[in-house]
Amino acid sequence: MKTIESLINASKKVYVRMSSDEICRRFFAQAEREGFLFGGEKPTKKEPSDIIAVLPDKTICYVGTIGRIAAGSGAENVVMLEGEEVLGSF
Repeated sequence: MKTIESLINASKKVYVRMSSDEICRRFFAQAEREGFLFGGEKPTKKEPSDIIAVLPDKTICYVGTIGRIAAGSGAENVVMLEGEEVLGSF
């Protein structure tokens, strides 16, 4: 089974786009089951967002303006995934 942890890539920035708050909540729940933290807290304690970053240290976070520009840049070192695709593997 594919995991959120398997998305981690030290040489690339990984972003997950959420099509709805429900998809984001499901993503947070799965991340929590895998041991991810969000600002030192359980991800399910956070509010949903439309883009979430997955970091190499097993944390996730909101994406600000610069991160959104990077996420949409199509650069070689950026991976943008759809939340449904990620959750579809669970």
